[in-house]
Amino acid sequence: MGDLIIIWVFWISFALGFYVYFIYPLVLGIVTAIWGKRNQFSGFEFDKDLPPVALMIACFNEEKEILKKLENTLIIDYPPDKLQIVVLNDGSSDSTSELISDFINDHPGSNIKQLDFTENRGKSRTLVDGVEWVGINHPEIEILAFTDANAHWETGALKKLIVPFSNPEIGSVSGLLRYINPENGSAGQMEGLYWKYETFIKKLSSRLGTLPGANGSIFAVRLDAYQPLNPNRGDDYELPVMAIINGYRSILVEDAKSFEPPSSDFTAEYRRKMRITGQMLPSTTMLCWKALAKGRGLIAFQLFSHKLLRYFVPFYQIFLLVSAGLLWFHSAFYTTVFILQVMFYILAALGLLIEKTGSRPPKFLQIPLYFTMVNLASLMSIIRVALGRKIRWERNR
Repeated sequence: MGDLIIIWVFWISFALGFYVYFIYPLVLGIVTAIWGKRNQFSGFEFDKDLPPVALMIACFNEEKEILKKLENTLIIDYPPDKLQIVVLNDGSSDSTSELISDFINDHPGSNIKQLDFTENRGKSRTLVDGVEWVGINHPEIEILAFTDANAHWETGALKKLIVPFSNPEIGSVSGLLRYINPENGSAGQMEGLYWKYETFIKKLSSRLGTLPGANGSIFAVRLDAYQPLNPNRGDDYELPVMAIINGYRSILVEDAKSFEPPSSDFTAEYRRKMRITGQMLPSTTMLCWKALAKGRGLIAFQLFSHKLLRYFVPFYQIFLLVSAGLLWFHSAFYTTVFILQVMFYILAALGLLIEKTGSRPPKFLQIPLYFTMVNLASLMSIIRVALGRKIRWERNR
């Protein structure tokens, strides 16, 4: 009886992990093939027809990046009289605020406004206050666009991002993030590979009009669809999902591109993943309930399958390893599976040790290291959330 329970634990753990990474994309692909449609928009005939937009840039200790970002905003191809750029300084302790002020003084006709917050409260809280300021001081604004301080947009990215809003059904639009020279670092290589997998799923979701979340580097939300769930959690995730729950469509525009450098190493990427998961875990739980309450079964299914179940992958890994070890003498199959898992984690540890020496791990070590790092970050985030610890906005790249 004891062995039977352990066998069930083994196969359930295996099935859940297999479902998250392989079965869910297959199911989503089938649903998209049956009900999905390609997003085509007539757009706006002339520039004068484009809606007024506020471009929100939240920053914290970005003295190395902020001037390049502000220069990038000046080359954006959008009617100047319909674009308000709002830079939100979230209590930076370096020279970020002074650099922004000097830049605005040097470019008096740039439509850039700085909002200085003396206390570092986190990106989401800062953006909520920034949007409130826009609503009061620029009531003509129809679309809110969001970007990161270290993100660089192509000249025509904003127009491409805004064109779908010509359809009143569209509530949220996400652009596509590309990493700059990811081959320069092993963490960047693996994040770039993983991002291709994520982009594939995003494309399927977009054809259904239910893209669950956007990329903080480049996305936009119709002001009428703007409904933050909580001021202390991820804006680029909750805003698009809330738009879907409230009856709007959320899509991906691949031609609207933003470029960012990847994390410099696996340690930096680990901290970033832990912060993101810690923010998104409570968000996903609440959004799932809201979606079910509104009868939005498809987005609830997507959130449950691609978010909640994926965050708990480290528990499936632990149960799979322990159950296989306990079944060591049951059959050669379980013995082999246990040995393979141990070898996988040894390779991950070896890759980390090599990186700690300042060298780049060989490619055959990068995959186990990245996979283990991502899921360890999820595990630690879940523990931190369970203990009630707050997730702070850190600059990891």
